Parts: sequence; C-alpha cells; structure tokens
Amino acid sequence: MQNRAGIVESLIKGDGRSGIVMDFDGVLSPIVDDPAASRLPADLVPTLERLVKRLDVVALLSGRPVDFLAERVPVPGLVLLGSYGLERRVEGSTLVRPDVAQWLARVREAEVLLTDQLAPVPGVHIESKSVAVAVHWRNAADRGTVGQLVNEVVARVAASTGLGQEPGKLVQELRPPLPVDKGTSLRELIGEERLDVVAYAGDDKGDLPAFAAVGAAGGYALVVHGNETAPEVAAVAGTHFEGPEDFASWLEVLSQAD
Repeated sequence: MQNRAGIVESLIKGDGRSGIVMDFDGVLSPIVDDPAASRLPADLVPTLERLVKRLDVVALLSGRPVDFLAERVPVPGLVLLGSYGLERRVEGSTLVRPDVAQWLARVREAEVLLTDQLAPVPGVHIESKSVAVAVHWRNAADRGTVGQLVNEVVARVAASTGLGQEPGKLVQELRPPLPVDKGTSLRELIGEERLDVVAYAGDDKGDLPAFAAVGAAGGYALVVHGNETAPEVAAVAGTHFEGPEDFASWLEVLSQAD
C-alpha cells in the first residue's frame, strides 16, 4: 500500500504527465437519502480549481449523467465523463457515444415498467437518467425486503428489454448493454491523455473495474469508505480513506503540495 504522502509526491513531482480521476457520490459528495440533493461541498471548489492548475488531468468519472456533473461541479478545466463514460462534456456540450442511441427507447421502456411496478412501494425512488434508469431503496423502512423485491423486478425488466444491470449502494441501474464501464473508460482516458502517473478514487462496486484498470496502469487506487462499503470494495488493495471528508483533506494537501 502506497502511503498518502508518497502518492502526493508521485502525482506532483513524478516524471511525465499525471492525473487524478474521481467518482462523485461517496467520494467528493457524501451519500444522501435523496439522490437529487447530492451536492459538492463548497470548500472543495477552490481545492479542485488548484488541482486543475497543478495536474495535467483532473477528471470525474461517474454513473451520474454528465449534465448533472457539470451543474454540481462548476470548475473550469475538469474532464467530465458521465454514465460510466457513455457521455462526455466537451466545450460546454454533451457528447453521447453513437452506439447508445439504439438503446434509448429500451431505456425509456424500462423506466415505464419500473415505475409501474416499483414506484408505489414506500421508500423506493425511480431516477430517470439521460441514458439509463435507476431504482433506489435507501429510504425504505425494511431495506432487506424491499431490496429483494427491487432486485427481482429489475432482473425481469433487464431480461425483457435486453438492458444491462449495474448494482450500487442500495440502487440498481439499467443501462445500454455496451462494453463500457469505468474500467474501459479510465483506460481510454489514460491513453488519450498519455498519462504516466494516475490515481483513481472510488467507493462502490461500479468502481471495481476502474480500480483494476488503475492498478494495471501502475497507478494508485484510492478507496473511500462509507457506512455501506461493500466487502469487495473494502478488500481493494490501495490507499483507504475514512469517508469523503478524509478524502477531501487529502485532496487539499495534494492541491497545496510544493
């Protein structure tokens, strides 16, 4: 495990081009009961602004739509990759991979089916995304029972629509079944930006492919813990942080390093 100071030294003073790529929810922003209420802590804005000037690449790679990221993180110079890399923000416009278009009708069909079957269940929230649909049950009184129901319904809808499933913290998402995840998107970014030193920060099962990719690239896995950290995530070999506040403190050190 690389110590935190060593990673700072490598990113700031290492040879070649360096960058840091981060998830949003659970990494920069604390997990909240209402997904729409997720916000970037105000004191992180100047930290990110300094990082953009210090590193060759500072990027967000999230399951959130890229327009959501652009609204919540108003920092010029950030590379924004939304929907696991299916979307990208370029010069103020959102670009979607061409092969996504053929699946959008199926995504909307899945949204209707999930809403009909699960929206009446207390504590369940259906989140309509630009190229996906998610079902949250964080606010359910009996998370175990409701989670089992959600998983069963989502599996049926996935089978009927041909969409792919992406599990998360008390959430199931259906999205186009394309060979794109945070691992493939991170590898593409590393290649496009010719990064020699890279770190990736994540907190959830959807980040596991990115942790594997950053390890394969000789970089650093930064694992941010929370109340619902999955065992597979907790077991990742890397540098571990006790929540977004701990990670934010380290980012501040990184942004101010000499």
